[in-house]
Amino acid sequence: MKRILAGLLCAGVVLSLAGCTASQPPQASSDADVRIALSMSTRDQFLTTVEAAALERAEDCGVDCTVWDAGNDYAVQMQHVRDARSQGYDALIVNEVAPSLTRGILREAGDLPVVFVNRQPSMEELTAGEQVYVGSDDLEPGRFQAAWLNDYADEKGLDSLRIVYLTGTEGQTSTDKRRESLTQNLRVDYDFVYDSTAQFDRAKAKQQVETLLEVGQAFDVIVAQNDEMAIGAAEALESAGQDLCPILGIDGTEAGCQAVLDGRLAFTVHQSGGEQGRAAVDAALALIQGQGLEAVTEATLSEDGLSLMIPYAPVDADNAATYLE
Repeated sequence: MKRILAGLLCAGVVLSLAGCTASQPPQASSDADVRIALSMSTRDQFLTTVEAAALERAEDCGVDCTVWDAGNDYAVQMQHVRDARSQGYDALIVNEVAPSLTRGILREAGDLPVVFVNRQPSMEELTAGEQVYVGSDDLEPGRFQAAWLNDYADEKGLDSLRIVYLTGTEGQTSTDKRRESLTQNLRVDYDFVYDSTAQFDRAKAKQQVETLLEVGQAFDVIVAQNDEMAIGAAEALESAGQDLCPILGIDGTEAGCQAVLDGRLAFTVHQSGGEQGRAAVDAALALIQGQGLEAVTEATLSEDGLSLMIPYAPVDADNAATYLE
């Protein structure tokens, strides 16, 4: 049903589109092609799912989608925006390097419809009907992690927890909100015996935990702001021949869910990169046509019309397999 509704949306963009169905994706006529540019901040395991889903949705709709990788470079991403406008693209989807870029991106985009995906922009800069953010509420995963830790402490009869906390890219809204919601919802006393950014990177997280083990830092649990860092932490413990303590991640990637099933991670929180990518393309098409964003079926439109939200979901050994199907 979602694919059929997406087809109806695509059909409204150009008359030659007959509907986005899995059995017969439409082809736009050569003189009326819809072209969307997608600027990715970088590529990691999670963001590649967003990109792949966006490309698949665009192909199903007979829409040309060009992807550019900014390599986490502010200047490169701003050039993407200028290129999208000067080269006549119909809309721009941005996975933003940093929210400080939002105002500049919108200035350079001019009247080009802009969809921000996954990384929340400076929301006060957005105008309903012209731009929109497609993502998930980054206060949710911290709440889910805190709930797991509260239950764990209760089960083990612990009065406090010594936590190694591995955070994502500094300055990102998701990094700040995941920390905020974790600390606000922890009922058990806790001490961050180590608290530092590993920049959402598996290798950096592994190296940091290896250093902690070398200096003899004691801890009870490891909490990471994404699955890649959580897996890196597990690899560090395994390489040192240490028993695995509870390790918590976020994103519910294929690797993360498999690690939960394998007993390497205790818990993660699923964020649907696929739904975000598909909804971003649908939102871009709606903005191009001037249609209401209510037509985007994979996300819930906020009352102010500025965001399309897709919920997180907790993942443990009991349900991790469902996210690998």
